[in-house]
Amino acid sequence: MPEAMYGKSARIYDLLYVGTGIKDYQAETADLRRIIEGSSAGVKTLLDVACGTGAHLAELSRWYEVQGADISPAMLAVARGRLPGIPLHQADMRTLDLGRSFDAVICLFSSIGYVTDPSEMRSTVTRLAAHVAPGGVLIVDGWIRPDHWSDGYRPEPEIARDDEITVVRLASSRREGNITELEMHHLVQTADGVDYFMERHRLALTQTGDYVSAVEGAGLSARVVSDYMPGRDRIVGVKPAKA
Repeated sequence: MPEAMYGKSARIYDLLYVGTGIKDYQAETADLRRIIEGSSAGVKTLLDVACGTGAHLAELSRWYEVQGADISPAMLAVARGRLPGIPLHQADMRTLDLGRSFDAVICLFSSIGYVTDPSEMRSTVTRLAAHVAPGGVLIVDGWIRPDHWSDGYRPEPEIARDDEITVVRLASSRREGNITELEMHHLVQTADGVDYFMERHRLALTQTGDYVSAVEGAGLSARVVSDYMPGRDRIVGVKPAKA
């Protein structure tokens, strides 16, 4: 799990992902809200697991009482600066236990892919589902479908800048069995000079049906929202209401 991985990139994460057009948090949040409201009535509380810099929570807090959890201290530091007064927990999703439930629990942008052992992925989904209140909704975004993975893919350099920082990122990837390894090479230019660092991400290629099985095995009904990003599927689970 990427506990220390974002130590250097947390400060430029939003600049990179928003500046290159990879992320549009307002549009993504609108999609999430449609799914949440269409899946469960009267949602008031929401937990974002692997909340990162808190950009989704900043939008979602307009409608819900929100909390976040992430394994990375560096990402949480950015989120705390953005979200004063909102509870943010340093926690590993594999062993998540906040002692309460929420009307909606979300785990976005393929974060579940970092759980690379299949049995551990299932138990992690069970931990997420344990935090969903009766009648509530769970949203889990899968990593790239195995049949959509392209060996040797070489994306174009990604460049983003603001008044203080310019970021250039080059990525390379490889696959061993069901594990994909991405090397992210960063150049960060500021008034103090140019810094270089590399991050290595390991994520498991998992069939959509296996994600569905994990959600259903945790006691929720499940449906698939295909291609929430190209080649990636979103699983929506609803927990039965109390009789």
